[in-house]
Amino acid sequence: MYKVILLSYGSPERTEDVPEYLSGIFNGKKVPDDIMEENIKKYEMVNGKSPSNDIIKNIINKLNKLLNKYDDFEIIDAYKHWKPSIEDVVSDIDNNDEIIALPLFAFKSNNIKKSYEIPLNNAVKNKNIKIKFINGLDDSMFNYIWIKQISKYVYDYDNFLFTAHSLPLIDDETSYINSLYDKAEEISGIMGLKRHYKAFYSQGKYGKWIEPSIYSLVDDFKKDKIDNLLVIPIGFLYEHLEILYDLDVKYKDFIEGNNIKYGRAITPSCSDETIILLKNVILKNL
Repeated sequence: MYKVILLSYGSPERTEDVPEYLSGIFNGKKVPDDIMEENIKKYEMVNGKSPSNDIIKNIINKLNKLLNKYDDFEIIDAYKHWKPSIEDVVSDIDNNDEIIALPLFAFKSNNIKKSYEIPLNNAVKNKNIKIKFINGLDDSMFNYIWIKQISKYVYDYDNFLFTAHSLPLIDDETSYINSLYDKAEEISGIMGLKRHYKAFYSQGKYGKWIEPSIYSLVDDFKKDKIDNLLVIPIGFLYEHLEILYDLDVKYKDFIEGNNIKYGRAITPSCSDETIILLKNVILKNL
């Protein structure tokens, strides 16, 4: 049997769990007050629960149905910073099973690979389990699902900003950066989007992060005299707080403060097209 582990960052189910959640991220060290306050604010905004939790459950249910048409699969989830943890999930897997590990991130990244592959390898080191680790969703279906999403907005927007979450530059992230630029160009070319931009968001406060920032483009927007902007977060598959807060609250306020109409393409999340994309990627990597 193939055990497919869908890996992601994790998110608590209640606002009351945010301190425990952040404590895990900070390895038990004191969480800075501003970070604690901002995260509690985010979770209060969505009544204590990120939409990502239910989306991932729906992805698992649909992917189980589809993949088992091809072979014997079990799809399970595991989180880097919440429950069930990677270690807990692996402890329940029998020897001689084969793990297919798939982080739910669109683009190939050394940073993402290390942050999930290292704890996964540590969890299986005393077991006879083979692991296939998939880094990035390399399949032509990716363009299709985003073309379908963006098509819903072309009547109301003339300017398009393709974005991905920034990453710390502690590893070579050339593939990750190129993925945003290449996919933006491919999708824009197919759709005939004449005016489009590319940039990264959610840069950290410390160290070097991938640039340019979405905020740094405002001079280009003014020079080009744009009055509307559709933000397209193609670096993520599904709705979660990074998008709902960092883009739909903070960046929206910034853009509208510069007299530009803000819009944001809804991610494909647990759509049937997303399930086909994930199925294709998994079967290609068997």
